Formats: sequence, structure tokens, C-alpha cells
Amino acid sequence: MPDQEHVKECQEQMEKLKGRKVMDCSFEAYENNCWRFYIVTDRGELVMTFCPDWNCPVVEHHGDHHEEAPEE
Repeated sequence: MPDQEHVKECQEQMEKLKGRKVMDCSFEAYENNCWRFYIVTDRGELVMTFCPDWNCPVVEHHGDHHEEAPEE
């Protein structure tokens, strides 16, 4: 059974996609039988890393300049 705290964390990270426009997505495989799913949005990038031994993927959110205040 997956760690419910980790599941909650994954869900919270995925919810950051709501209201954003998906611009691109791609997959990348690794030698250790893991892979990453990259989701590029109009306001940053979400990266999900999956490995066979993990109950839940690791989710990273990388904001970009769209989330910063404009320079004056």
C-alpha cells in the first residue's frame, strides 16, 4: 500500500497543472529502469520520476519567469 502522505504530496503537485496551458511533454528513460515525464506549461515545468520500486512517482515543479513579477 502506498504511503498516503506521499500520495497526498503527489496530488498537490499535480493540481498545480490546473488552469495552465500544456505547451509540450516528453519522456526520458534511464538505465536503472526509471523514467521521467516532463510536462511544460505556460507557467513552468512539472517533472514526474517513476521507478519500479516506488509506490508513487516523485513530482517536481519548476516555475519559470512567468511566475516572477515583471521588472520595471
